[in-house]
Amino acid sequence: IFTGSVIAVFRFLIDEADEFRPAFFSDFNSPEKIFLTIVFFIFVAYFLEKTIQIDGQVAGSGIPQLKKIFEGRGKMKNPFRALVLKFSAATLGIGAGMSLGRAGLSVQFGAFAGSFLNRIFFAKLPGLPKNHGESEMKILLTAGAGAGLAAVFNAPLAGLIFCIEELHKKFTPEVLIATVTATISASAMTDLVFGVRPIFETIAPTFSEFPGITNATPSGIFSGIYSEQPKIFLFALFSGIFVGILGAATTKTLIFSLDFYERLKCRNFFKFLIPLSLIIPLGIFLPQILGCGNVLVDDLLTGNFELKFLILLFAGKFLFTMICFGTNAPGGLFLPVLTLGAIFGNIFGSFGVAENFFPESQMSLFIIFGMAAYFSAVIKAPITGSILIPELTGQFSFLLILTAVSAAAFFSSDLCGGKPIFSALLTGKR
Repeated sequence: IFTGSVIAVFRFLIDEADEFRPAFFSDFNSPEKIFLTIVFFIFVAYFLEKTIQIDGQVAGSGIPQLKKIFEGRGKMKNPFRALVLKFSAATLGIGAGMSLGRAGLSVQFGAFAGSFLNRIFFAKLPGLPKNHGESEMKILLTAGAGAGLAAVFNAPLAGLIFCIEELHKKFTPEVLIATVTATISASAMTDLVFGVRPIFETIAPTFSEFPGITNATPSGIFSGIYSEQPKIFLFALFSGIFVGILGAATTKTLIFSLDFYERLKCRNFFKFLIPLSLIIPLGIFLPQILGCGNVLVDDLLTGNFELKFLILLFAGKFLFTMICFGTNAPGGLFLPVLTLGAIFGNIFGSFGVAENFFPESQMSLFIIFGMAAYFSAVIKAPITGSILIPELTGQFSFLLILTAVSAAAFFSSDLCGGKPIFSALLTGKR
């Protein structure tokens, strides 16, 4: 409940910023407005630098830090202070337009809440073994992290699976009960604020709309595509393989970006000013690539963009995400990665439509395939991705084909030397 309440406020502020930003830059022509914007961005850079100086847990997405704690190589210090500082810094940075995600942050927010409550209720209880607080802490960290992902995406199943697949890596009844309870409670809190609806409200067409498919069950859809529409099935798998290659390159570029900023050897203030200074021209000429990217995904699902503009969007979002993430500013990767996958899926689907592999009305399916494949290739959590995307879109009828595409991207990325991004950040293997 605590995590869900925090995430509900966080989502509301970021959503309001996403609505305000395009209107703000659409009428960006007065000297006073330009001056005040520059002053604001300088303040944001200074605030980000100071919060990281106060507490190093504020930097980055937070998931590598959590993995380090689960491996016994780190501890969470002053979780309440870290929660307040990171919440404020992330809201300012992402709200200003930096291309960073909110899911990794929310996972860490939930872990902060779990650690904070562990200190209150378990760590100092009399008569308990000395290691009791440690075991309870890991369970509550897992439950809180799952609650954070569930709340930010309205995806309780993905929150549960991500914690077991990526963080805790152990399946016990205690972890299962705690995490299920936390993810459902957190999702219920955000549902009270935003309503019971998927993040991407646009309802994508289901595979039952394809010609030749009469059985609407998942197995019937899968077999129907394979037997009646083999071109669609093979095209989807080929898109997963191609996205896997691109995902491996993305991971290497992210690591290169972090190394590049480290070699600059300048204050964090100047590092943060680099992406912040780009927000003004981007806000005027290409505002779609600013922020997390969830608004852009909805636009892709409902709009009909020209191929040249899609390529421009992909290149712009890719480069700006690298520039923002390399600064180690507070912000995650999930939504930018999903957005890049959606854009590439749209590009790839455009070729399929041009070659008459499938009708244009089915384009949104390949946008969704691209999201799952890119997530699997970069984050290297294919099971989480296969569950997360249906929860994000409200479409579960294509779960099996989505899993196949995610697996193709995962193995393709592996063959190209792609490493799990959070493990690479944790180990420092550049």
